[in-house]
Formats: sequence, structure tokens, C-alpha cells
Amino acid sequence: MAIYTKVFETKAEHSAHAVGSGNLNVLSTPMLTAFIENAAFTFAQENLDDSKTTVGSEIALQHLVPSSIGQDVTVAIIALKEEGHKYDFRLEAFCGGALIAKGVHTRVRVNKDSFMEKLRESL
Repeated sequence: MAIYTKVFETKAEHSAHAVGSGNLNVLSTPMLTAFIENAAFTFAQENLDDSKTTVGSEIALQHLVPSSIGQDVTVAIIALKEEGHKYDFRLEAFCGGALIAKGVHTRVRVNKDSFMEKLRESL
């Protein structure tokens, strides 16, 4: 049972052909990955104050079956383990009721200002 779901409308710019990951007009794995990461980010952000955010640190995805451009993709978070600043998500993606992908994604909670300051210092 999902603890959170988010629906994404697939468009031409999400195709493998458009993003350069293939030459077919089907939902690309990079865009499916982005949908999954966005769902996890959005869910985590709901419980954080404005000074905090999460950043992706790891993702593993099995893209099981193709889906057509124009179809909605529903991403479901089916499990979350929170440990310290780390969030480990288990997610599934569906198109027309069929499971099209499953994976795991880790995000880390950070202070926005501190994170950006460390980036500036490293340049």
C-alpha cells in the first residue's frame, strides 16, 4: 500500500528520442528516474521547514516495460525508512494500472544555506 502517490503527464520532451537516451518515442528511463526522484523530494519536503531540503544521493531503478508518450505515470512511495538525515525510499511506477518500474532512492536532508556555502567554497 502506497504512503504517497504523484501523477506525471508524459509529454514529447520525456521520450527517449527527445532526451537522447534512445531513438524511440517512448518514456525514457532518465525521465522516469526524474519522476521517481521528484515524488520522493516532494514527499520529504512536506515535513521540512524552509531552511531545509533534501538532495538525492543514490538511486537504483528497474525499468520493466515501455510506456507510450501521452500516458500518465503514477509514482507510488511504498516504504520509507528515515535514519538521522537519511531517507531511504522504495518506489513503484505504474502506467494504465501496470507496473512499469520499481526502485530504491536515497535522499539526505540538508540545510540549504550551509549546503550552498560548501559548494561556493569548493569552487
